[in-house]
Amino acid sequence: MMRLQLILLFIALIVSPAPASNDKEKYLRENRLLEEELTLARKPDIYFAFNLKEKMVYIKARGIHLRELQINDFHCWGSPVSDNVYRLRKKSTFWKPGREMIKPGESKKKDHFEIEALELADMPSRYTLVFDGGMKIWVRPSTEGIASGIGNIFYPSMRFFIRPILMLWYTLRGKPYTAIDMVLDKNDARAVYWSLSEGSGAIIYSTP
Repeated sequence: MMRLQLILLFIALIVSPAPASNDKEKYLRENRLLEEELTLARKPDIYFAFNLKEKMVYIKARGIHLRELQINDFHCWGSPVSDNVYRLRKKSTFWKPGREMIKPGESKKKDHFEIEALELADMPSRYTLVFDGGMKIWVRPSTEGIASGIGNIFYPSMRFFIRPILMLWYTLRGKPYTAIDMVLDKNDARAVYWSLSEGSGAIIYSTP
């Protein structure tokens, strides 16, 4: 009889709902994020919502979805993301897109040439988004061929070796460190780089 009671008690503990305090904190956080996004939606500027729960990136303006991008994979490091709006400080990439520069006095094709506008194909698909508050998003493309495969060779070592070292370094210096490794399709990664500019706002809906 005692054994049966213990079994029933164990089952009850497993299926019992989470404590009310946890649910309350979850709802409070979601409300804070919605309030922060509402402040962004009041302005005409483009902003981003990185929804890690849904594995989606939303490019938005006035609360309207301009584009939806699928997150193929992600991993979070360091401190939890903030409930506040992040502002982009800079975009860091090894190959920065740019137009061909022509010096004064030089001619090209007998002074007849066209200025090429930067297009989506000119954007990098591997870069780092540096936000305020010590938060970074490292974006890389999915492995879809030889070029992206070579670029992703060293990713596992960076993910499992360098990230913990950076976490320890920032902790010893008493500074916040939050990093998100994010994998997108190549053109989606380019679209994020193209659409984000310095000062752009971003909201991050993290996993529970």
